[in-house]
Amino acid sequence: MNAFLTKLLEYLASAGVRIFCGVLILVVGWILINKFIKAIDRIKKIQKLDKTVRAFFRSAINILLKLLLIVTCASIFGVPMTSFIALLATAGLAIGLALQGGLSNIAGGIILLIIKPFRVGDFISLDGADGTVTDMNIFYTILTTPDGKRVDIPNGVAASGKITNFSVEPYRRVDVPFVIPQNTDIAKLSELLIDMARNNSLVLTDDEHYPVVKLMGYEEDGIMVQLRVWTECANYWDTFFAMNDGSRLVFNANGVKLSNRQLSFRIEK
Repeated sequence: MNAFLTKLLEYLASAGVRIFCGVLILVVGWILINKFIKAIDRIKKIQKLDKTVRAFFRSAINILLKLLLIVTCASIFGVPMTSFIALLATAGLAIGLALQGGLSNIAGGIILLIIKPFRVGDFISLDGADGTVTDMNIFYTILTTPDGKRVDIPNGVAASGKITNFSVEPYRRVDVPFVIPQNTDIAKLSELLIDMARNNSLVLTDDEHYPVVKLMGYEEDGIMVQLRVWTECANYWDTFFAMNDGSRLVFNANGVKLSNRQLSFRIEK
């Protein structure tokens, strides 16, 4: 009995040391990896890379280093590496079959990095969500909507779906539609609207982007017209609201009453 207790105490003492060392290495290593990942962005050569590429590989390196740390700690705990590797392989196969979507997200992320349909900071429309790309990891593309919501979209969906990028071109057209009475002097109204738009500093007035008013069609209760102006992408919303306010002042000043049934339209982000 005494011999058994002695061996048990010796085993617990040796195992306790391994467990303590393993836990210590795991905690310290986890903290150091997090600090290393944060330090990557401060390296000048890394800062020169595209933000989207940085975000993707930062996420990949973070996961890889933590997996290596877990394997190292398992060996310290006394887990045989051959058995552990076999267990990981079996678990990896099972997880891979169960999470095929996750693997497609990784592949989708790589495809997005290669073709670069958008970058971090671009305003895009993707999978029914409109927002600014704030991050991209190995599984998800993250958008922040204009009203402050976070939307996580799987990279597999992003790579295979329709992407509308509103930031890739330097200028955007702002369309403001109206339904005006049939007896309106369209030529005079067009002149007033264009003059209003031309005097706004946000509106481009070069030959290629000069403001225009287009007659879109006729309805029983009025004529469909559309004011079209161009502006820099960053000024889209300010210009859109300015054109609406300016048009209202023009209509009020000249006695133009808009139709009770306004032309329905989709606000382009």
